[in-house]
Amino acid sequence: MFHLNVIQMNKTNILLVLLLQIVGVVFSQSSINVGSTVQTVTLRDGNDIAKAIPFIGEKIITIFYTDPDVKDVNDALSNAIKARNYSPAKHQGIGIGSCADTWLPNAAIRMKARQKEQQFAGSVILLDTDYTLKKNWGFKETDDAGIIIIVGLDKKIKYFKTIKTEEESKSIINEVLKILDGELLR
Repeated sequence: MFHLNVIQMNKTNILLVLLLQIVGVVFSQSSINVGSTVQTVTLRDGNDIAKAIPFIGEKIITIFYTDPDVKDVNDALSNAIKARNYSPAKHQGIGIGSCADTWLPNAAIRMKARQKEQQFAGSVILLDTDYTLKKNWGFKETDDAGIIIIVGLDKKIKYFKTIKTEEESKSIINEVLKILDGELLR
């Protein structure tokens, strides 16, 4: 009798391990990777109006998806991209605040987004108030992080990196500029 229970437990454990592996494969396939094709997702703008992420498939876009608690983490990278003076007809930077990752109220983040759009003509700033983009594109870790995504004209991810420190952001400047140059100077 005891021997039979051990065998049944082992079969149950094996089935459980197989199930967990299958679930792991499903979740890992939903994660965004270089080469993944992205779809337009609707978020909110600074006036709390639903807006789709613009320019996907129309321009090369660089998306800065950032927890507002570390809003300056990618300033060095953003400034390096701006200094390149890429043609606005071919490239657009987009800032997306991950409101669900912060204790700050959405109203305060919306006000800051409106100020930034006025300060930087032509800028696009959207807000992800409930992980809509994170869920749709399969981001993993976004709390206290900035994510950099480059999307090509073919709607495919050309670059994806999660950044936790300003030093990390500085360390990828040349890599990101090389990819953007390659995409934009074709």
